[in-house]
Amino acid sequence: MECFLSTSCFRNLELASAIYEAGKLSNKHVEISAPHPYESLTSIKKILSNYKKKKFKFTFHNYFPTPKKSFVLNLATEDLTIQKNIKQMFDNVLELSSYAENEIYGVHAGYRTKAVPKGEEFKFGKRLISYERALKNSIAFINNISPEFEKRKINFLVENLFPSKKIHHSLFCTFEQIHEFMSLVDKKVGILIDLGHLNISSEIYSFNKMKFLEKILENYSDKIKQIHISENNGLKDEHKILKKNSWQYSALKLISKTNNKNIFYCLESRNSNSKEEISECLDKINCIIN
Repeated sequence: MECFLSTSCFRNLELASAIYEAGKLSNKHVEISAPHPYESLTSIKKILSNYKKKKFKFTFHNYFPTPKKSFVLNLATEDLTIQKNIKQMFDNVLELSSYAENEIYGVHAGYRTKAVPKGEEFKFGKRLISYERALKNSIAFINNISPEFEKRKINFLVENLFPSKKIHHSLFCTFEQIHEFMSLVDKKVGILIDLGHLNISSEIYSFNKMKFLEKILENYSDKIKQIHISENNGLKDEHKILKKNSWQYSALKLISKTNNKNIFYCLESRNSNSKEEISECLDKINCIIN
């Protein structure tokens, strides 16, 4: 399977245009993500159906489909309005998946603090709830919704996150956190490993990222359904193109050697300098994973 390209690389374009641009570079392997302008479900269904006729392959990720009013998708939230918004988004994903023949949907694990949209990023509050409370909230939400995904034969995935240097506000960052989370969540739930997020967590929590990968593959290789790829400086999720000597190429070689051959790969380098860079990076990734 070839590496997918995220529509976030063409952010703020209308969905049909973003899919077109991503598909040109990725041989029609496109992950639909954010940010894109709001469109009705009826419109999105038509777009997906038209591209499926052209043999496009799709995966869905996190903040999709775009809601009319922005919010932060936080599975650990205690805000009832946001919980309702997330449930509606997930219901929309379920409805749209058949039009795209989508098999996976990966979401961020959640945050220990309130957050509000700020441009294309979040502004986090300073008041934290306990890790245990946030974990309980996230697990409860996922266990409530995951059977619906299972019924539609869509793999619901939880994506590893990263803390800020000052505040450890995110869940699912270290091996120990992932191990605890997976022991509590529905057994059908899978894992999305974001190598960019891993780079930041390993820097801030001071652990070896390649040893983390070895351990996660040893314990959860059958649960890993997707890999996200992008470069950063270890402090901020910069979503850059991979450097020529990036450690992530070695990580991909390690992952591709596992017995799990049904992993989806996706390049999320939305802050690349050029389409040529994206194309070259995709070629290099495909040489490794195929």
